[in-house]
Amino acid sequence: MTPVRSAALREWREGWTLVLAATFGVSLGGLQIYSTGLFLQPLEREYGWSRSEISGAMAVPAIMGVLFSPFFGMLIDRWGARALALPGAMLCCASFAALSLAGPSILSWWLLWIAIGVASLCLKPTVWSTAVSARFVVSRGLALAVMLCGTGLASAIIPPLTNMLIDAFGWRGAYIGLGLVFGVTVVPVLWLFFHDARRNPSGPSAASSRPVSGLTAREGFRTRQFWQLGAAALLITAVIVGSVVHLVPILSDNGLPRGEAAFAAGLTGIFSVIGRLGVGYLFDRLPGPPVGAASVILPVVAAGLLLAFPGSLPAALIAIGFLGLAVGGEYDSIIYLATRYFGMRSFGTLFGCIGSALLAGVGLGPIVAAAFYDRTGSYAPFLWGAIPLCLVTALLLGTLGRYPEHKADQETRP
Repeated sequence: MTPVRSAALREWREGWTLVLAATFGVSLGGLQIYSTGLFLQPLEREYGWSRSEISGAMAVPAIMGVLFSPFFGMLIDRWGARALALPGAMLCCASFAALSLAGPSILSWWLLWIAIGVASLCLKPTVWSTAVSARFVVSRGLALAVMLCGTGLASAIIPPLTNMLIDAFGWRGAYIGLGLVFGVTVVPVLWLFFHDARRNPSGPSAASSRPVSGLTAREGFRTRQFWQLGAAALLITAVIVGSVVHLVPILSDNGLPRGEAAFAAGLTGIFSVIGRLGVGYLFDRLPGPPVGAASVILPVVAAGLLLAFPGSLPAALIAIGFLGLAVGGEYDSIIYLATRYFGMRSFGTLFGCIGSALLAGVGLGPIVAAAFYDRTGSYAPFLWGAIPLCLVTALLLGTLGRYPEHKADQETRP
């Protein structure tokens, strides 16, 4: 057995429970993204709110993320990821159940999303990726890919589960049910298995458990790769999250029955798992920038199929396949490339800033898609706009250049 393979197996033996817990945490972070689209029509019917008004509430956690993610990234570097993940998970489940109290004023809906915004700051990708990247070096790409399969898990389970809960208990009962389901499944797993390898269990002031290498925050801010990754994160997240949040309305407005649309949207998760594992495997074996660039071009195909064949179930399924593969590649690309260009010394701070761009995309994408729909009665303008944005993102990732040298990583990296 080669030294590299032996090191990889050792990493998985020691850290598989951490990856499992982080996967559950990532799935919880997708709750708002993969459920909100199914609540648009029930809320629209009951209160007469527009889809822009409903989707606009997602801007609340996005704005909070843009403003405070760098600060929370510094807290991760100081206290460790666990100190934020546990309270954030509990608050997320409670605040999501509290959305059942919304109405009749749209202001009540927006105010309830403030609590979700606070929880999101503790559950952003920096939390999970910092802990996993600190434990894994040789097989970091695959470990991050498996971790981010939590998004695929969420996108596969949440749409049909939400639709079932709405049909059975109404939209208010569905919000309570989602909060309870994730509260009893995710929080215990995090409590038992989620730890930051950079910290000893004795507390936030404990010494690091292994050497940490990489750029300082000041050095990272001065690199062009930092700004290219931030811009790419904003653009591709806006395209993908906007598409995913409005996927059921896009399909149903094109003539598919709501049940079929919800089932088809759930397939996104299956394809995202395939995309994540495939991209993670390639990242551990090939230069990262071309792999990342290829992964973010896939929504171009999805948008083209939805535009060319509206109302066609086969075309919709193929489009969802490409969109799911893109969902599987976008976060992996941004996170993995950030670990390689910055190292782990100030990763929480540096990726916290890039996380601001990710969260800005999460908030802007659904709002822009809804605004196009409210203004034109169609999602076609949003789909047309997604095409050039994906091409620009591919250019940003493809021109990042060679990885810098980080000594602690050199010893085991293939």
